[in-house]
Amino acid sequence: MGRKRQTPADGDVAAPPCFDDEERELIESFEEALERGDVAANSPEELAKINAEWKAIAEASQVRKSVSLRLQVRDLELIKSIARRRGIPYQTLIGSVLHQFANGALRETN
Repeated sequence: MGRKRQTPADGDVAAPPCFDDEERELIESFEEALERGDVAANSPEELAKINAEWKAIAEASQVRKSVSLRLQVRDLELIKSIARRRGIPYQTLIGSVLHQFANGALRETN
């Protein structure tokens, strides 16, 4: 926002290149608000509670159930071909497609 980030030549560490301009601006704005006291950091107790909640959510999302499917041979060969092109195991591709469909990211076209 108002402040220009210094380059490494100026003695400061540049922003990681993985952030785009909008993300860097947001981070700088938040850091400035922290410095001004406009926002307060969470207490250690609040952080522990938040971390516990997120940990429970993450653990619940990692629970997996093994299933068996009967697929047409041609469909399976096509899926394996797509997975090879993407450089991932075909089971991962099948799981990803099912996950996307279950969460509404993939929809029927009919």
